Amino acid sequence: MVNNEKMEEYFNLGIFLLAMIFAVISIFSLYSALGVLIVTWIDYKYKPIFDIAFNLSVLIVCIYLIREKLIRK
Repeated sequence: MVNNEKMEEYFNLGIFLLAMIFAVISIFSLYSALGVLIVTWIDYKYKPIFDIAFNLSVLIVCIYLIREKLIRK
């Protein structure tokens, strides 16, 4: 017979994985949209500066999250 607790655990894991896939897709879409926003609002002369600042801020947030969630676990 199928264990109901195990089925519920697999279902919750499946929902979690599906939510994580949607979150990753959303993050890439947001990143792309912010790049287009920089191109639209910022003069072409200053675009590299804003690209650097934006990418650096994303990198800092990623490093912080990795340090907090993975290393200190």
